[in-house]
Amino acid sequence: MSSEQSRDQAADLPTADGPLVRVRLHDGQLLYAVVKGRRKERDGSWWYGLQIHLPAATEQRDRLVDKPAPVDFAAPASRCEPIAGQAYNAVPTYRHGATPAWRIEEAVYFGPEHGPARIVHRGDCRAVRDLSHPARTEQARATLAQPDSAPCTACRPDRPLRTTT
Repeated sequence: MSSEQSRDQAADLPTADGPLVRVRLHDGQLLYAVVKGRRKERDGSWWYGLQIHLPAATEQRDRLVDKPAPVDFAAPASRCEPIAGQAYNAVPTYRHGATPAWRIEEAVYFGPEHGPARIVHRGDCRAVRDLSHPARTEQARATLAQPDSAPCTACRPDRPLRTTT
């Protein structure tokens, strides 16, 4: 591929908050998705955590408007085609059976009382109750710095994360 073709291809790519891959669907369609993570499973296969944005009806000032809504999904690496020029080296990579250093819980609240939107835990904390995902140290620190996040009161990840590395 010439540098001119490569430049033209890069100009055609959608704006994203991470590296993109082309994903081949079962019916042969191709779509672009953002790589959020990759994981080596127990059987040795690699799976990618991906995200796309689809149209969603959202109410705004008593009117329905078309807004993009993120949709997360997983696909085997065999369906994902790397795109030249995308930086995959920063994608979080996990292996089955390995405990991550940190976990970020997306807390779910029912009823009128709400707590923090995200709770940071040590990777082996047993106090995780809701949906959580592994995180790198810089992700855990950045999450704790957000005003709508909090450290777990059981495992206290804020103590080691306060120190500089």
